[in-house]
Amino acid sequence: MAYSTEIADGLRALFGQMGIRARFEESGPIGLFTIEMKLHCKLQTARMLVLVREDNLSTLTTIPLAADEDNRLAVAEYLTRANFNMRNGNFELNMADGEIRFKTYLHASGGQLDIAGARLAVLMPFLMIDRYGDGLLEVLFGFRSPREAMEEIEQK
Repeated sequence: MAYSTEIADGLRALFGQMGIRARFEESGPIGLFTIEMKLHCKLQTARMLVLVREDNLSTLTTIPLAADEDNRLAVAEYLTRANFNMRNGNFELNMADGEIRFKTYLHASGGQLDIAGARLAVLMPFLMIDRYGDGLLEVLFGFRSPREAMEEIEQK
């Protein structure tokens, strides 16, 4: 199965409209865009991979820090609290290596890209990392419990 050039072309046009610089490469059957984005939270930056397949796209957005083995359960609790009631996308934690990322998915029936849906799929990870990033740092470095960090975020 090869990636959809229609979806990839639609994303190129969308990135141009949004002023986003993205690198593109073919990686086997997948088209792969890479985006580096500045953030407003203390994490400062995130890296997004947009994976284009035959009838969908997904985004995987990682931050430049990982959870240490001794605090992964606290980070998992914080991310679970952040994910609760989230309707589009979610945070993930790799319990083996501590990688933290935000994932979105968009189905594109017949290779037809829903531009509004694609815009949301691309922006949502950066918005959510901005929203929850400072609390995540508090938990990563043991300054606050997951509950305390989330309460502080919700008060803002």
